[in-house]
Amino acid sequence: MKIEDLKLFVRVVELGSFTAAANASDLPRANVSRRINDLENDLSIPLFHRTTRSLSLTNQGEIYYHEILQALALFDKANQSLTQCDHIIQGKIKLGILPETHDIIQPILFEFLDQHPQIELDIRVISNGFIDMYQQGLDIAFHGGNLIDSDLIARNVLTLDRHLVASPDYLKRCGEPKTLEELRQHRVLCFRWPTGEVDRKWRFIEGEVTIESKLISNSTAFLKDSAIAGRGIASLPKILVTRELQAGTLVPVLARHTSINEHGYLLYPKPRTLNQASRKLIQYLLQEMPKLI
Repeated sequence: MKIEDLKLFVRVVELGSFTAAANASDLPRANVSRRINDLENDLSIPLFHRTTRSLSLTNQGEIYYHEILQALALFDKANQSLTQCDHIIQGKIKLGILPETHDIIQPILFEFLDQHPQIELDIRVISNGFIDMYQQGLDIAFHGGNLIDSDLIARNVLTLDRHLVASPDYLKRCGEPKTLEELRQHRVLCFRWPTGEVDRKWRFIEGEVTIESKLISNSTAFLKDSAIAGRGIASLPKILVTRELQAGTLVPVLARHTSINEHGYLLYPKPRTLNQASRKLIQYLLQEMPKLI
């Protein structure tokens, strides 16, 4: 009976399926299934009830799970005490970042790696933290937009205030809207959320307007470049267009109106399922990400 097999058992329980545990561990599903079967044979007890649609602990499996959690916690604590004596943190972290955000996040991640050169960081570009956390077996993921009911922990790391922007050329050709309602008369560029829903309702503290668009994309980079190219007015997080506003390639539209803030979140499972490296990165991101605004 190996410690790694016991940790794999805990991961299966925490993530709810052999497939999710396999993704999280970068293992073939058959490998996970075989190792759990071997563990059950060594113990001479069934740990899981298995059906084609669900996986749940047996009564004996439930007792064993809680006992193993305590044993593994003591084991990890002993190992961490040795590591901390050398002031070295090691381990692999799989981190999911949202499209078109790497240039914002890179400096923070580079600084973290410089501080902890023994950590291996595996970056994945994702669209929805809640879905990709399990599908790609991530340790940590960024998420923008609405939260959904989940066992994952969600920590608010950024307030995303949107700005209406357009190119000077577009405003010269088409004029500048004076009210929210006048946006209906303009070319507007709309974002499609990972859920498939198109962001047609632009909300502001002073009111909201529902618009129609002939140019829709699920890429904020495409929408930003389209706005720069004079194709219309876009509603984008300020953090993504700060450079363009400073350079003058984009200018604010209806700047007196304040958009209703959205939030960027850091998602991760229960801390006991994470290695020391992942826990360290979470602490670092929670500390450094708010400094971006």
